Amino acid sequence: MAGIDLSKYSTTTASSKSTVAEEKSVTQLLNREITFFEKKFGPKEKEGFYSELGLLLSTGVDIKTAFEIIEEDIPNKKHKNLLEQIKNDIISGKRVYEAVALHSKIFSKYEAESIRIGEDTGKLAEVLKELGAFYESGIKLRRQIVGVLTYPVVVISMAILIVYFMLSFVVPIFSDIFTQTGGELPQITQFLIKVSNKSDVIFYTLFTLIAALVLTHKTQKHKAWYRKFTSELFLKVPVVNKLIQKIYLARFCQSMKLLASSKVMINETLDLVRNMIEYYPMEKALEEVKKEVVNEGKLLNESLARHNIFPKKLVALIKLSEEVNAPEIIFDKLYQQYSAEIEHQQAVLGKLIEPVFIILLGLFVGFILVAMYLPMFEMSTGSF
Repeated sequence: MAGIDLSKYSTTTASSKSTVAEEKSVTQLLNREITFFEKKFGPKEKEGFYSELGLLLSTGVDIKTAFEIIEEDIPNKKHKNLLEQIKNDIISGKRVYEAVALHSKIFSKYEAESIRIGEDTGKLAEVLKELGAFYESGIKLRRQIVGVLTYPVVVISMAILIVYFMLSFVVPIFSDIFTQTGGELPQITQFLIKVSNKSDVIFYTLFTLIAALVLTHKTQKHKAWYRKFTSELFLKVPVVNKLIQKIYLARFCQSMKLLASSKVMINETLDLVRNMIEYYPMEKALEEVKKEVVNEGKLLNESLARHNIFPKKLVALIKLSEEVNAPEIIFDKLYQQYSAEIEHQQAVLGKLIEPVFIILLGLFVGFILVAMYLPMFEMSTGSF
C-alpha cells in the first residue's frame, strides 16, 4: 500500500496559518490606525455626561435608566460602549466611583474621588452637576482664548505669506529694472534687495523653526522641564501673564469650592486640586502648601500667602472663610469674580490686538513699497 505524503499537507496548513496570522496583524494595524483618529471622551463629552447624569438623578431616575437615556443620544460607538461598561459594572455591584475609576486613562483621580465623596455624603447628583459646571467653565475659557488668538494667528500667517510673495516675486522684478539703469540705489532699497536674495533661506528656516516648536510641544508638553520653561516664559509676557494667572486661579477656586462643600479633608483636597489644575507654578506651590499645612500645622491662608501666585486679596478672603467656617461660599464668590474679570480682560485684549496687528502689517508692507518706489521718485527728479 502506497504511503501518504503528509509533508505537503503540513506545509499547506502552516502556509494557511501564516496567511491568517498576516491577515490578522494587518487587520490589527488598520484598526489601530483607525482608532488613532477617533474622537476622545474629552472635556466636552464629560460636561454633557456629568450634567445630564446629575440632572436625571436629581429628578429621581434610577442610575441604570439614567445611563440608558444618556446612551441613546450618543452617536459615537466608542463613547457609548464606555458608558455601557460603566453601567454594567454598577449593575454588577460596584459603586459609581469604582466603575469610573476602572477607566483611569479617561477619568482623572479628581473625578473619581469627587464622585466617591458625593456617594458618601448622599450628594451624588449635586457633585455630578458641579463636575459638569467645572468642565463647562473650562470649555468656555478655552473657546474665549481661541477666539482671542484666532485673529492674530490669521493676521500673522497672512503677513508672512504677503511678505514672502513680495520678497520672492515682486522685489526681484524691480531689482532687474534698477540694475539696468546703472544708478546707485538708496540704502533702504539695497538692504531690501539683499533680504530678497536670501528670502528662500529665511522663510525655510522660519518654517523649520515653527515645525520644530510644534513637534517639541507635542512630545515634551508633559515633561517637567518643558512645563516649567513655558510657564515662566508666559509669566514674563505683559497683560497675558495676568490673564493666564486668573484663568488658573478661577479653576483653583472652583475645584476648592466643590471639595470644600463635600467636607473633604484639607490634605486630600490639596492633592486632588494639584493633580487637576495642570499648571506647573500652581502645582509646585500647592505641593509645598500641603507639606506646611499637614506637617507644620499652618492654616491654609498662612501657607498660601508665602507664594506670589496667590494674590493678597484671595489669601485675605480665604482667611475670612476659615474664621467663619464657610469656605465653599468664599471660593464660589472668588470663582465668580475671577470668571467675570477674565471675560472682561479677554474682551479688552481682543479689541487691542486687532489694531496693533493691522498697524504692524501695514508697516511691513509700507517699508517694502517705500524701498521699491524711492528709486523711481529719484529717477523722475533726475537724481538717480
